[in-house]
Amino acid sequence: MNIHVLGGGLLARFIIEIIESTSGMNIAGIYDDGYPVRKKVLGYKILGKIDHLDYTKPLNLAVGIGEPKIRKKFIGGEHFKGCTFPSLVHKTALVSEYSQIGKGVIIGPFTSVLNGSRIGHGCCILSHSNINQDVIMEDFCLVGAGTLIGNGVHIGEGCHLGLGSKIHLNRKLEAWTHHE
Repeated sequence: MNIHVLGGGLLARFIIEIIESTSGMNIAGIYDDGYPVRKKVLGYKILGKIDHLDYTKPLNLAVGIGEPKIRKKFIGGEHFKGCTFPSLVHKTALVSEYSQIGKGVIIGPFTSVLNGSRIGHGCCILSHSNINQDVIMEDFCLVGAGTLIGNGVHIGEGCHLGLGSKIHLNRKLEAWTHHE
């Protein structure tokens, strides 16, 4: 599967490593608004600005931009309706077959998503995070590295959980809020 990466910063580099770790996936191109000043990301040539990509074709896209509202603009936007947003899971991640993962989800190395949990569209879970059982994570959340989420937690749309956050059992986090 060929995947076009949108963005060229930290999250895009994270995504490139996940794609490289996954058999059958290849980088088809990188598009970043820093072009033409920024020319390469991890050795891959940047082909143009994000709006240079022809979205009228059916493409596989990975959103390498962490800000939840921008992720929503791409993954949930009408402009990109013909595109596919495959979920990307690092080969070292543990995702229970009894969990549900939405489209465009990014799951980093050494992360676990346990049974009964549901991860919404466009969520990004960075490395060494633990999503315990029966967690509901609504769309477009960003979960910082080393985060621990207890059983039965409900995380509202667009939440940003900072580096090393601990969310205790059965809590409910309101949509579009930031937590440390």
